[in-house]
Amino acid sequence: MLLRLDGQYDNGAVLSDVAGFTFVTRGKDYHLLDHPLIQARLHLPPDQFQQRPESQMARSLYDCPQIPMGSDEVSCRVVVAMHPAGKKKSPVGVTRAGMVYELFFTNLPQHAFTACDVVELYLHRGAFEPALSDEDREIDPDRWCSHSAWGQECWQAVAQWVWNLRLELGHQLKPEPLRTTEFAPALLPPPPHTAPASDYAPPEVGSAWKAGRFAGHDFTLQSDGTLQCPANQELRVQEQRRGADDSLRIVYAAGIRSCRPCPCASSANGIAAKRINCAR
Repeated sequence: MLLRLDGQYDNGAVLSDVAGFTFVTRGKDYHLLDHPLIQARLHLPPDQFQQRPESQMARSLYDCPQIPMGSDEVSCRVVVAMHPAGKKKSPVGVTRAGMVYELFFTNLPQHAFTACDVVELYLHRGAFEPALSDEDREIDPDRWCSHSAWGQECWQAVAQWVWNLRLELGHQLKPEPLRTTEFAPALLPPPPHTAPASDYAPPEVGSAWKAGRFAGHDFTLQSDGTLQCPANQELRVQEQRRGADDSLRIVYAAGIRSCRPCPCASSANGIAAKRINCAR
């Protein structure tokens, strides 16, 4: 089990508490950079260079084993990571002479984990996400199967045949019914226009207000809510009147240009607008 501590710790007190575990952590006890053992190591070439494809920052790593930490003189392996300072102040590490120094503490053995392994274990959560991301990047076929166009096409055909054979053999080893996609049923058409509101009773058609006049049933209700008169003219809603009994009266009417030349206007019947009474 590897204990990874998120944060920066400035002394060896925390390290002494986790001495019984295998740990990796970052530290800010930057006065250790003046320790003679670390100073002697920094004057030598770095052990490794660390850089990930998604980052432009390259770190020089210096591995310093057996460095005493804190008042208890806890022996700890210290990895110093160094990179050039940018225009903005680095939020982590200390800047000296144009270089940013970072400290990483661990008790992992050197023969099993390099300095680059230690830094990546802390910075990249075990470094498996960037590694898998690198593996997901597809490589051109000419780098691994053929350098000619016909060879690549042949390889693609063979790969497709192997895939189909794999599916067929897998179905024979474990015959399961194929999955089918069930689509949702079609939506029903909207109901025809019957009433202006659901809180009212079914509409009542107005009767003829005078003998020889048209009644409400002479006007046909259309699906879009309009009316059609006996002369095939369109009548639209003009107003809604609220009655004393809390009923709603809807008045339909046609344009004057449609009614004035209408032959029904000069007949004995005349024209009457349809009235729909809706009672609560």
